[in-house]
Parts: sequence; structure tokens; C-alpha cells
Amino acid sequence: MKIMKLYIPPTLIAYSIVLMLLFHFLLPQFNLIPFPWNLAGILISFGAFMYTGRVRDLFRKYQTTVKIKNSNKLIREGPFSVSRNPMYICMSLLILGFAILSSNLLSLALPLLFVILVSLIFVPKEEKLLEESFGEEYADYKKKVSRWI
Repeated sequence: MKIMKLYIPPTLIAYSIVLMLLFHFLLPQFNLIPFPWNLAGILISFGAFMYTGRVRDLFRKYQTTVKIKNSNKLIREGPFSVSRNPMYICMSLLILGFAILSSNLLSLALPLLFVILVSLIFVPKEEKLLEESFGEEYADYKKKVSRWI
């Protein structure tokens, strides 16, 4: 049970950042995004961070939680009206921003790897829990709002 906690999405972000640092310093031949263009990563990460705040504000507004097992409301407004997984979009953009900032081309594979892992491992489990919790309401929501964008 504790091993699974090593692979939760926020932990995957931390692993990604550590890998980006290693790529940057140990494989400098792949540091091909020149200054000041790599600073675009700061803007992307900052935007993702701000968007995360909007999503968390909605959780507070509806007095619910990001933990699906404890979720008592299905949020459909704001970012949730465009994507069923706005938090994962934020996390993906955060990793992308750090990848660009690192200047290393190998780092650019990490946001894609994150999206693949989340899509294959976490999203299906979460959708099953949401279906169990909200039934037809969630089925209707799935028909109207795409998984990503």
C-alpha cells in the first residue's frame, strides 16, 4: 500500500524535476533551448500554478475534496466545464514549463510520459470511483465534457 504512494501524480512531478536537473547537468550536450527562450518555461509553470489555484478554489467553494473517495459534489463549472481533469492539465503544464526552463531536449519527453501514465493508471481508476459515487450524473457529465480538452 505504501509503495503506491510513491507513484501518485504529485510525486511523479517531483521525480520529473529531479530527472530534469540530472539531464541538464549530466547531459549538457542536449541543453539546446537557448537563453532567453528557455525562460518561457517560467511563464508556462506560473500559468499552470495559477490555474491550479482556480481549480482548488472550486473545491473549496463546493466544500469537497480532491480525494475522490471523499468527494461529495461533482463540479461542472470553470475549468471543469472544459476538462474532466483540469488538475492533471495543470500538472502536465507545470512539468512542461520546468522542462523548457531546464533547456534540455530530453526533459521534453517527461510531460508526455506524465500524461501517458496518468491516462493509463490514474484517470481510469478515478473515473470508476466517480461513476460509483455519482452514477448517471457523472455519465451525463462524461458525455458533455472531454477527458482532457
